[in-house]
Amino acid sequence: MVKFKKIDIKTEPETEVETVTETKTKSKFKLPRFNKKTSRLLLIFLSVFLVFICFSLFVVLLLKSPTQATISSVRNSITAVQNKDLTTAKDNLKQAQENLQKVKSKYRLISWLRIIPFFGNYIKDGHHGLNAAQYGLETGEILIEAIEPYADVMGFSSDEVKLNIQSAEEKIIFILETLDKISPQMEVVSQKTALIEEEINQINPRRYPKTIKGKPIRSQIVAIQTSLKDTQETLANIKPLLAILPKLLGQPDPQKYLLIFQNNAEIRPSGGFLTAYAILETHKGKITPLLSQDIYSLDAKFGKKLPPPEPIKKYLPLVYNWHLRDMNLSPDFKVSMETFFPNYKSVAQFKDVDGIIGIDTQLPVDLLTVIGEIGVAPWGRYNADIVPECNCPQVVYKMEDYATRPTYYIKQDRKGMIGPLMHSILLHVMNSPKKLWPQFINIGLKNIKEKHLMFYFFNEEMQQVAENFNSAGRIKDFDQDYFHLNDSNFGGAKSNLYVEQEIQQEIDIASDGTVTKTVTITYTNPEPEDDCNLESGGLCLNGFLRDWVRLYVPEGSQLIEVLGSEVEASTSKDLGKTVIETFIELRPESKTKLIVKYKLPYKLAKDQEYKMFIQKQPGAKNHQYEITLGNHFEEFLLDGDKELSL
Repeated sequence: MVKFKKIDIKTEPETEVETVTETKTKSKFKLPRFNKKTSRLLLIFLSVFLVFICFSLFVVLLLKSPTQATISSVRNSITAVQNKDLTTAKDNLKQAQENLQKVKSKYRLISWLRIIPFFGNYIKDGHHGLNAAQYGLETGEILIEAIEPYADVMGFSSDEVKLNIQSAEEKIIFILETLDKISPQMEVVSQKTALIEEEINQINPRRYPKTIKGKPIRSQIVAIQTSLKDTQETLANIKPLLAILPKLLGQPDPQKYLLIFQNNAEIRPSGGFLTAYAILETHKGKITPLLSQDIYSLDAKFGKKLPPPEPIKKYLPLVYNWHLRDMNLSPDFKVSMETFFPNYKSVAQFKDVDGIIGIDTQLPVDLLTVIGEIGVAPWGRYNADIVPECNCPQVVYKMEDYATRPTYYIKQDRKGMIGPLMHSILLHVMNSPKKLWPQFINIGLKNIKEKHLMFYFFNEEMQQVAENFNSAGRIKDFDQDYFHLNDSNFGGAKSNLYVEQEIQQEIDIASDGTVTKTVTITYTNPEPEDDCNLESGGLCLNGFLRDWVRLYVPEGSQLIEVLGSEVEASTSKDLGKTVIETFIELRPESKTKLIVKYKLPYKLAKDQEYKMFIQKQPGAKNHQYEITLGNHFEEFLLDGDKELSL
């Protein structure tokens, strides 16, 4: 039974006036007293504020219609470009310009409000946004003007230009001979993009909420600012790229290139296991294969010339010599090729080449996705469809099946199909319908960005252009935090077909500015193990992974702790970085974690922006990254080198 205590409530006998007096005496807070003058000022202020709100809403309503019309015209123009219709794209851009002028005209009605504290910042941001939009539309018009002479060749329809060009060679020669006319236009595009970047960078993302109705706002602004910076850097390097492109494709003089196939199903430092090579000649846009061979045929000639370096001795214990196929031990493609090429020349038939082109399995897969199935005599037919035999693209399975399946007889030139396969793919690309050419250009740019296609030229000017265009696979310098994860499959079959990685970085900044990082790398192999018994003749793709793992971090970083390594972790210096060396093992249908904790060699000043540069390993998949700094969290797939500002 619940008992309630009786409470006596006493009423105050004082009068209402006395109560107020007593309260005023005891309280430190005094109610404001309004005289007629104060009340009049308050009324005027409220009236002005009400008029301001109504006026703002009125202007917003005035802006809504032309703004929507501008956006619609831009979208229609983009759709027209995607549909290869330049005439419609030009018409819609012109309409967008007219609509934007209406928006800017109406926006001037509230531009004077920029002087108002706080609210004025948003008015200024709107002004910067409109200026950026103006430059953007002007850039679009310049780009269409630059493309128009090549519209017919590239598969675009246009009322302005019709060319009587049929063969692939004629298309290439026409483009090469007129590239110099594009350079001035691309220079203007670069200048316009710089103006867009300048306007957008004056918008402070922190003024805006993270989301509105579930849609990201702040991150979108940051993403636009970052992409503009990347675009500007790319455009700055377009002009020298256009200048060397004719020479690259053999105009006017023939060029020879060593094509190196790096099998990224067996990842190695510069992209993949060096499995095959070919000699390609380019002359006036025509590409001709002169030779295609298995790398083992070269190694047979090379013989037992060199003792293995320490990593080979340590992690490949049954390998007693340093073979050509294992000479790409540097994560820097140029450095690896500087080791490989002199040894290649000592036994190769074609010694004099103008450069080295490195590719892996991703490039032929991407091209076959557009081309469709092709035939390569005498090796059969290839396509990019996923097949159940390996849960991988058919072209990858057929290459691996022919090259690596054990046989009771000696199979000659196991990997010699690489050259003919690439030649057949290139022939199909060049003779494809014009409407497919923009897709092939996108595939080339995508594979360069993701480091499945890299170049090393012996001509210094061409090499510098390749490095500026970030197509040379170089390890770069950076003045703040730097991170590069490099994996090397030493005796793990082709398990990198299946292994997935997640990289988490937790950044802790102490009160004195000391920066400590904890990097957690989760390796997962979800697929079952293959029959790797040589006697049974099974195709061993997914096996027991033995992975030499190196973390390239800022030079001078101090290692604190490593968990999950099969060997004692060590540090060294390479390419201007501190290298943290570990080793992991991973079975099929399993998962393992590697945790590395280290301290950066510098302290961060108070209110200093935290910057980090992450470089992707050549040949690697686009792995998942998570970066945590205090309350700041970023998540992304690393599909190329990436600079972060936190």
